[in-house]
Amino acid sequence: CLHYHLGGEWVKVIVNDPLHRSIEAFYLALDQGKTAVIEMAAASGLELLSKAERDPLKTSTLGTGEMIRHAIQQGAGRIILTIGGSATVDAGTGLAEALGFRFTDHTGNEVQPTGGNLPQISGIDHKHVLPNWKQTEIIIACDVQNILNGTHGAVIIYGPQKGATPEAIETLKQGLENIASLVYKDSGFDADAHPGTGAAGGAALFLMAYGNARLVKGFDLIASMTNLQEAINNHEIVITGEGRIDSQTGYGKVVASVAEIVRNTNGKRLIGVAGRVEGSTEDIKKQYGMERLFAIRQYAKNDNDSIRNAAAYLKLIGRQVLLPSTPTDTPS
Repeated sequence: CLHYHLGGEWVKVIVNDPLHRSIEAFYLALDQGKTAVIEMAAASGLELLSKAERDPLKTSTLGTGEMIRHAIQQGAGRIILTIGGSATVDAGTGLAEALGFRFTDHTGNEVQPTGGNLPQISGIDHKHVLPNWKQTEIIIACDVQNILNGTHGAVIIYGPQKGATPEAIETLKQGLENIASLVYKDSGFDADAHPGTGAAGGAALFLMAYGNARLVKGFDLIASMTNLQEAINNHEIVITGEGRIDSQTGYGKVVASVAEIVRNTNGKRLIGVAGRVEGSTEDIKKQYGMERLFAIRQYAKNDNDSIRNAAAYLKLIGRQVLLPSTPTDTPS
């Protein structure tokens, strides 16, 4: 999205994937390399693993840290890190490892930072971290407000979708509580006093506790950088959508955020498009001020058809947007 609007150069790096396998990943260099936009999912994403490989006890954010390290070494003074879609629940220890942090057990032996090893860690060594990384401005784009621990923390809410079994969840809970306690004693940073620290399995923890990092709402950041408000001012129809519009849409998702802008901008028409709509179409339209709402799944043969032929269905929907509203909003 940012490359489309702002240009910039793609930078290729060889990093570790969530299971410590070597992969190619890319980040975007803006302003002649002064700013690096790094997508966590490019190195530590759930989609890099097969369903059988998804296990947050084994995964690590090391690759994301390697991308950050590379950007800093190339001269980036500002890093924008987007932390959606991760395969990890390691409290950002893998990321920290790439920056020079080391973790030890009670005997002083080094511990490889993965989700399953977090309970074993009893010491944090940051004497040999990357020079100047603390002076690097790091903006972490995140739409999740969960804290690290507790019933709405990183493990309980997001662990299962990353492959965590009930037994793994207990181990990860112990591990996150342990790391949060160690970080608090060492740095004074209280992870559970900062909404958003539970995002991506706690990926932001060390960046915030030891570095010059802050969490911002991802939608607001991208909207600002791409001048979304100006674009809406200059057009009559606004189309927004996501894979599924449902009860979670109101929790910081793009559709709800776009709807809020349109609601506060006079004379604009809002059209919703989704792969699937769950709940009352009329209630959703009323809730978000949508003139019309389309769902691909409404007329596709099945889920596979709606995914495989999404482009064709969206073209049909595009034609329907220009036609008078119909009772079902089903493309003909």
